[in-house]
Amino acid sequence: MQKKQVAILDVGSSKISAVISERGVNKTFNIKARKDFNYDGFVDGVFLDEENLKRILASASEFIIKMSSDNVDTVYVGVPGAFSEVVVKDSQITFSKRTKISDKDVERLFESAFIVRSEKRTLINHSAIVYELDDLRMLANPVDCYSEVLKGKLSFVMCDNYFIETIKSALLNVGIPKIDFVSTPLAEAMYLIDNETRDRIVILIDIGYISTSFSLIQGDGILYQSSFSYGGGYITGAITEKFDIDFADAEILKRKVSLSKVSDNSFDLVSSGNGEYYGAENVRSIIKRSLDKLCDEIDNCKKNSGFIIPDSVPIYITGGGISYIRGAKERLADRFGTMVEILSPKIPLMEKPTESSVLSLLDLTF
Repeated sequence: MQKKQVAILDVGSSKISAVISERGVNKTFNIKARKDFNYDGFVDGVFLDEENLKRILASASEFIIKMSSDNVDTVYVGVPGAFSEVVVKDSQITFSKRTKISDKDVERLFESAFIVRSEKRTLINHSAIVYELDDLRMLANPVDCYSEVLKGKLSFVMCDNYFIETIKSALLNVGIPKIDFVSTPLAEAMYLIDNETRDRIVILIDIGYISTSFSLIQGDGILYQSSFSYGGGYITGAITEKFDIDFADAEILKRKVSLSKVSDNSFDLVSSGNGEYYGAENVRSIIKRSLDKLCDEIDNCKKNSGFIIPDSVPIYITGGGISYIRGAKERLADRFGTMVEILSPKIPLMEKPTESSVLSLLDLTF
């Protein structure tokens, strides 16, 4: 019997990844085919070059059709935080007598939550932050429990129709039979953070090349989500501007220095490989200032969430924006006064923050 294959498109802020995979043993993945496509990305929820994007999507679709087996009938598209909004609703249903709660009852609880229909957004995911029974017990899964009342704090992820229509118009033209949209931040939260940790409030930040997504996570849902246009590419751009060098050379400098190393030695130099040498402390100073600006944006997200977030709440970071800057995690931890941890998939040969979104989307869709 042929194994089920899943096809995804991971839409990042600097590349789009087309992946076809089977489920491996112990929740691993057997990736059958993959191709990454660089593109101009997006800023403030708008694609920078829609015509080029459509050409990229057409090529990615043709790759999926060519490389997949006949049992791939749906392509799942990951929706970045920049193109989605989270709505949290309290919902309640009652029973005529003490009842054993079923999956259908849980579905009815979600259906009873009033979600305003919008011409601008479409519901793509829903999940529970917490359920509550008539004895005031709060739990992650109420199925098979007995109660006269079922309450829930429920999280709904809405995707911008602009994103849906832009992607669909490109994919359907090349013969993709069905397209389903799923939240990338939600997938990352469910895959990268264990259940016990998610029962407490945590912050998950996916820092990309151009865009960063901020999510406040509890249970199986997102309490609050925001995004802003700032990432690893902006830090590289600051180095480029300071030294008037190529972007590629600036990227090398960014990855070579260590923020934890401090030296007053004027001969502490670093080379980008272009034959020129630059003061390591000058490079560190640029990166530190850029990280401080990133922290300011994260602080704004925390304030705008409307939640009082204690300093003890841990911050988890993923994505490739700053994960490879040595000392960046410690810089953020000092700024926020809390634990900062960089998350990556626990899959052999793929234990990289840059793989978080791809593997999280795969895990969600199986």
